[in-house]
Amino acid sequence: MKDPRVRLRNPLIAAVLAFAIPGAGHWYQGRRFKATIYSVCILTIFVWGMILGGGQPVYSQLIYRTEGQAPTAQLQASLPRMKFSFGYAAQVLVGAPAWPAIIQEMRIRNSDADIKWIDGPIKSDFQGLLSRGFGNPMSEMITGTIELNPANPQGSDVVTGTLHGVFADGSTRDYVLAGDINLGRKVFGSPRREVRCDVLTMDDDGREVWLKLEGSISRSAVDWFQAPRDTLELDRLNGELSQNFDIGSVFTWIAGLLNLLAIWDAAEGPAYGYGDEEEIPDDDEPAPEKKTG
Repeated sequence: MKDPRVRLRNPLIAAVLAFAIPGAGHWYQGRRFKATIYSVCILTIFVWGMILGGGQPVYSQLIYRTEGQAPTAQLQASLPRMKFSFGYAAQVLVGAPAWPAIIQEMRIRNSDADIKWIDGPIKSDFQGLLSRGFGNPMSEMITGTIELNPANPQGSDVVTGTLHGVFADGSTRDYVLAGDINLGRKVFGSPRREVRCDVLTMDDDGREVWLKLEGSISRSAVDWFQAPRDTLELDRLNGELSQNFDIGSVFTWIAGLLNLLAIWDAAEGPAYGYGDEEEIPDDDEPAPEKKTG
């Protein structure tokens, strides 16, 4: 007689595969239908949560500023204090889709901030403030495009470059950038990288005037996706996305917890007892005769 029980193969390998990619453990066991159901449902919930959360609900650590002189955690030269995000304990159960958070955490822990150094040209859109001093109440909102260059080809904490600025009233003006630079960490959980530097311009009498520029430029997705972030970035996300960010975070948690059930099923098999299954006759065995009368 044929054995109707599911052949689970190596349960440890199946569990590891199920953890790495939802449904992969069941596919390895030959349980293709269940593998498809797990994979499609779990990954759809996870991806939808990422979309609702602006691509940023997943992160392993929350960063706190520890230096008194640094205005934000991005501009802190030393390694910032980090605290584990408890939501990640559920998100990491999705497996590979949540693993970039671990890589980004390691990149922050193992690299210097270099907030006063650029080793090559940077060209980006810009949004921020122009004033006679950082935090000056007379600051003007300004957007546009910015180009930063190190003062020498080998890299420098002194910058040159230009800002093509657009003011709130629609007027435009070009500024020369010069002086020291403070640049946000290369790896950080925000699509925007903070930048602060000096601007050289002329007043109405033809005299040189030094102004302060503070704002942000674009950060590569490779350097912000699932990277640790600070409370300022979380405040921005909640302000822009409202409840969608929290809903997206919950969706990613649910996806991880559902995959925990898939991991258990791949390792332990179907939740029914052996011994009460109907026997399946072999192909060369005649089926048992039915009793009549």
